[in-house]
Amino acid sequence: MIHRRRWAATGALVFVMAVLAGCGSDPGGGAAAQADPPATPTARELDALALETGALPERDGTDPAGRYGRRYEGGSDRLCLVPDEAGGADYRFGAETRIGQEEMCRGTGSARRAGDKLLLRFDGAGKNCLIVARYEGDKIVLPGSLDLNCTVLCSSRGSLAGVSFPRLDHDGAAARAMEDGGGRPLCR
Repeated sequence: MIHRRRWAATGALVFVMAVLAGCGSDPGGGAAAQADPPATPTARELDALALETGALPERDGTDPAGRYGRRYEGGSDRLCLVPDEAGGADYRFGAETRIGQEEMCRGTGSARRAGDKLLLRFDGAGKNCLIVARYEGDKIVLPGSLDLNCTVLCSSRGSLAGVSFPRLDHDGAAARAMEDGGGRPLCR
């Protein structure tokens, strides 16, 4: 009786090992024949579906002008974007990030839209700072690393790197009236 169980267990083990050994080999010498993976939609198809259903705003048809920002424990981020008086694809912007009472970044300048990018060129002390931000229709996202020329816009430990500004509204008048943390106009 014990012999039969041992023989059955050994036989089962040999069978499993044979199956596993055959999984990685290709006796024909060519590429292993594999079943086609199930069809999955591409990222482009998913984006198109999301736009069609309204889950994502169509950024090409959305004017980026408006107010952006958020408050969080210990700080806030604000950005306003208004059409430049010259018109066209040019804008004026103001941006401020605050971390606590001491650390901050602040700057104003001109912006130009290029597809899904916003080219932010700062004025004044930050005139050599150019940031290529991503415009996603419902938010503006700054890259995770910035030119060293942008450090003049910030206090010792402040940074604009990686800041995301969610859209608050499309209201141009409210964007023009937006103020920084000190009560000064942010967008002029």
